[in-house]
Amino acid sequence: MLSLRRLVSITLMTILALGLIASVPPATAQEIRLGFTPPITGASAAQGSYQSKAIKLALKQINEAGGVNGKKIDLRIVDNQSTNPGALAALQKAVEQEKVLALVGSVKSTQILAASDAIKTYGVPTIVGGTNVNITRQGNPWLFRVRPDDSIAAAAIVKYIKEDAKLTKVGLLHDTDAFGTGGADLVEKYAKEQGLTLVKREKYTTKDKDYTAQLLSIKSAGAQILVLYAPNPEDAAIVLRQYRQLGSPYKFIGTPSTIERDCLNLAKEAAEGIFGIADYVPGASEATRKYAADYLKEYNEEFDPTSAWTYDGLNLLLNAIKKGGEDRAKIREALLATQGYTGVLGNFSFTPGGDGLSEVSVVQIEKGKHKLLKVVNVGGK
Repeated sequence: MLSLRRLVSITLMTILALGLIASVPPATAQEIRLGFTPPITGASAAQGSYQSKAIKLALKQINEAGGVNGKKIDLRIVDNQSTNPGALAALQKAVEQEKVLALVGSVKSTQILAASDAIKTYGVPTIVGGTNVNITRQGNPWLFRVRPDDSIAAAAIVKYIKEDAKLTKVGLLHDTDAFGTGGADLVEKYAKEQGLTLVKREKYTTKDKDYTAQLLSIKSAGAQILVLYAPNPEDAAIVLRQYRQLGSPYKFIGTPSTIERDCLNLAKEAAEGIFGIADYVPGASEATRKYAADYLKEYNEEFDPTSAWTYDGLNLLLNAIKKGGEDRAKIREALLATQGYTGVLGNFSFTPGGDGLSEVSVVQIEKGKHKLLKVVNVGGK
């Protein structure tokens, strides 16, 4: 049986041969058409809602300021249905039917990897939020990541455990998907390099409901701190509640999904005092303070830190369009040339591979809010 990626490649090459994909997407003289493919339905719909609010705030501000090069932005939103096939179908619809010039894509690494070949075949500049390191190491020149990748997050976690928490015995719990497994592999690698002991590594499958056995196994192994590599806030919230039910037998540090708004709302007091890695922290810069205030004014609620990448992503795309015009290849070149762009998540300087950020923040949850402990810059390790 043909692999999904192989089948996609063959199908797209056939379509190209038939001349069914427009090389230059049409748009009216008064608009620039872009695409966004979040999860509107399915398991990740809650995350998709926050991502949509962030990008719509950027869209409103951009159009109220006159748009780009005298044109308003028409953002076409296509549901990826929270699945890999859905992400591929959303990409195809956005490019072939909606005729978008460029895209803000997915935050899920598995979805990005599933659609990567199609993105490359289409030759469409695509901003993504997935953090699996392999996303920008496949030779796909059209992918641009606007969040710190897992090598940065994992290195920061290990650095914090060793230098700040001063602990040596680490337990690891992770999802079996590409994000969870890839991130856990990096935590294990860096922990060994730094002289820490990985006493136990456990895994689970997305949407599991009982993590007690894994948590007890890590306790029995003598862990001083648990690292949770979870892609879904709903899963992380259940882990946190069960961790508390066991009496919090070790310290706890998690990836961004563990401290994003949806997880905190579900976990409630179970999240109090935990440590986590954040893309950025509100109030850390003038850009983040302005974003927080604008978001609160627009939606009458606090924003979700893990979803602000879509706000930066749209602004980065439009900055590239200002410089490169409505030509995909020139937009790509302008994104690669972006150095020192100040966004909500930090200062963006893209590497030749398409990575824009090289630092993360370590935070602690206090009364449901993020308290900044330190910013860790690992130089794209």
